Amino acid sequence: MLKEYQETILQLLGQLELDVSNLYKIFAEKFPKYQELWTTLSQEEIEHADRVKMLYDLAKENKVIFDEKLTKTYTVKKVLEIIKDAQVKTMAGQINIINALSISRDLEQSIIEKEFYNYFAGKDSETRMLINSIKKDTLDHQSMVRNAWEEK
Repeated sequence: MLKEYQETILQLLGQLELDVSNLYKIFAEKFPKYQELWTTLSQEEIEHADRVKMLYDLAKENKVIFDEKLTKTYTVKKVLEIIKDAQVKTMAGQINIINALSISRDLEQSIIEKEFYNYFAGKDSETRMLINSIKKDTLDHQSMVRNAWEEK
């Protein structure tokens, strides 16, 4: 059974994925050189949000264990603030392509370093595959953005 603060963290993680998706959509519009990259990442972040929702539902049903360790709602909210700030600055023309790539690289790295998706443990192979798919995609995103950043 999830505690109220755990439910809040899970809801915030879903929102984080949607906000990152929106940021990448903005980047795709503002920086057409990497439009394909941003569009792909944006679509995959929406898929991640759907998977987080599935994990949330499975955790509520006690089919997935969620142990947030030291993560507090504050931590996820802070990342959400960074994303919102980047959205506003990009729309205002205050972010250039290097900044956009750096922000994306740092966001994906932050999600990996904070190990948000290591807080889930599946009780069966299907749920473990779901969890691992988000982890793998995040690592792939980091690699894709890092490659584009190094290219620039």
